[in-house]
Amino acid sequence: MKYTVTGLTLLASLAALAFLVITNSGLDSWDLKLFEKINNPQGNILDKIMVALTKYGREFVWIGVMALLFILGKKDARRTAVLLTITFLILIPSGTILKDEINRHRPSTPDEKLLIKGENDPSFPSGHATIVSAGAFVLLTRFNRGKQIIFSLVLAAEAILVMYSRMYVGNHYPLDVLGGIFLGAGVAAMVIASSKYLEPLFLRIDKIGIR
Repeated sequence: MKYTVTGLTLLASLAALAFLVITNSGLDSWDLKLFEKINNPQGNILDKIMVALTKYGREFVWIGVMALLFILGKKDARRTAVLLTITFLILIPSGTILKDEINRHRPSTPDEKLLIKGENDPSFPSGHATIVSAGAFVLLTRFNRGKQIIFSLVLAAEAILVMYSRMYVGNHYPLDVLGGIFLGAGVAAMVIASSKYLEPLFLRIDKIGIR
């Protein structure tokens, strides 16, 4: 029940935030000011780290996490991998639909501050923030026993850095990232809430017998 309430609260927050973004509320000026403070490349190693996080911190890392959990993990890990897969399969199309419907433009970032060029799809919600926040939510709630929590905390830290990198490289406003968090964590919570209905699938996975 608690995950249902959490999920509905997060998705309701997303709806409210989307309304504010669409109606060009007073949040826009705050959003721009915060974006300009974060989007401040220095031409040093930090720039390269942020670019790497943006390029590889979503697909490369999280596909690898799912594969690692499923192939090398035990029962808890494999079940977590299934939940991650289901969550991502829901989020990829739903995030794209939301972007197209809300149709918020990307930041007008000067060339010298735009570290990743060529991203012209709508801006809200951030796809990177959606995926990595969902992944972190699933891990922290379902893969947190004993030493598992270390793995989950490391990936949660990675998710935070990826989300920050999207603003640092000049591709997203802070509200885009916040919207992605609401969507990703909200859907993840709803998937976890419905996991009891996935028990037949889990039992089949358990019989695979990988370790």
